[in-house]
Amino acid sequence: MNITSFEFALFFAVILPLNWLLRRFAGPYRLFLLISSYVFYASFNAKFLLILLVFSFLTWFFAVVFAETKDVRFRRFCLILYVAFSLGMLVFFKYYEMLYISADWLFRTLAVASPVPLLDVIMPIGISFFTFQGMSYAIDVYRDPAKVERSLVEVFCFISFFPTILSGPILRAGNFLPQLKKEKVEPVDFTRAFYLLTRGLLKKIIISSYLSEHIVRTTFGAPEGFSSAAVLVGVLSYAAQIYCDFSGYSDLAQGVALLMGFDIPDNFHAPYSALSLRDFWRRWHITFSLWLRDYLYISLGGNRKGRPRKYANLVTTMALGGLWHGAAYNFLIWGFIHGFGLVGNHLVAEYRASRAAARQAKGLAPAAPGPGAALWTGACWLVTFAYVCLAWVFFGAEDAGKAVDILARVAALDPSGAGFRPTCLVLVGVVLLVQVLDLSGKDYFRKGFEWLPFPLQGAVLGLAAACILKLGPDGVLPFIYFQF
Repeated sequence: MNITSFEFALFFAVILPLNWLLRRFAGPYRLFLLISSYVFYASFNAKFLLILLVFSFLTWFFAVVFAETKDVRFRRFCLILYVAFSLGMLVFFKYYEMLYISADWLFRTLAVASPVPLLDVIMPIGISFFTFQGMSYAIDVYRDPAKVERSLVEVFCFISFFPTILSGPILRAGNFLPQLKKEKVEPVDFTRAFYLLTRGLLKKIIISSYLSEHIVRTTFGAPEGFSSAAVLVGVLSYAAQIYCDFSGYSDLAQGVALLMGFDIPDNFHAPYSALSLRDFWRRWHITFSLWLRDYLYISLGGNRKGRPRKYANLVTTMALGGLWHGAAYNFLIWGFIHGFGLVGNHLVAEYRASRAAARQAKGLAPAAPGPGAALWTGACWLVTFAYVCLAWVFFGAEDAGKAVDILARVAALDPSGAGFRPTCLVLVGVVLLVQVLDLSGKDYFRKGFEWLPFPLQGAVLGLAAACILKLGPDGVLPFIYFQF
């Protein structure tokens, strides 16, 4: 039941009116929302529903233990047990094959028969997202027992909320549960919801699908058959594709949730307008970045134990963040690229801050922005975007070896081979200009949409969706982040 599918449209057409009919009845509404989320999740594979149920129950159970137990050592033991179970489940389903291959290679090198059996493990869809969502709640309760939620059903609703369970945004209980408990819900901002839905469909079905079909899959699959310029355009197109694909899903999830009366957090804020890698991670997959900061980076010590430890924590956090995306070394390399890039970013920022402090200590005025300020800003943007695109090659390639082949083909500056469609470069340019110049069109959409009578608003949205589906390629590819 893909969120862009006709089946989901029928499902939501039934869910939405029932959502508002039952909203004022607390108990029935929570059960309705929970059952709806489970039906949605089971539509992909009903067998995985048991995993979701077990994880949700243990999250609720351990959170209650954290809130009720006063013994510090026992609470810490229970936290270790819960985190070990949660991450162990994630590791088993996502990384078993990778670990088996590594272990098998090691035992063959030692000329010893491998005791590790080869199992056919299928990864439950959305496991990375609902695991992190549940862990955030349990760890928050461990840190502050007052945040505990006694209602089993409400915790289950939070972990399995169907608009976000597959690909986020990663919710926090402190944001979601108060909205679930509200007896009186604010009027829905239909204009914003329809804007998000239209923008999400446009990003996914037209831009992302077009770039994937007409350049990314071919240049990333066989770079040797294309000119260096075409492969470079393929790399730029992948950057645009993954943004439109993932932010498009986030837009759709936000729009669907908003129609149901839930305001979920933004997950993207013009990431390709960033002037530094730190700025990029404040704008890209925001809920994931904040999760890594709050539950991994800070837990490792953050910046509280000196600069060397701070830089090591940055690299470790980003490397583990890379592995979170999948059981492949190319994701680990992607994480290291961002980790070391952030270290460099911090070093430059600290150097510039020390120079400014030295000027101030000498009684000198801060350096006034000169004519070169615009050039500096442009250079910062270009370097940041190029670095992010370099990392995307490892993220999007089949494996690390293929990523090296793609980069080598770009560096060859060879004009021989197949070219590229100019439309691909135009779409990349549009994606970048919209972000860099902040051309979202939100205000124009609101003015035009609110001018229409309410019945026509629904008709316009339906017509826009039909046109987008018609303009898009036959068959909509699965969202990239479904595999994570």
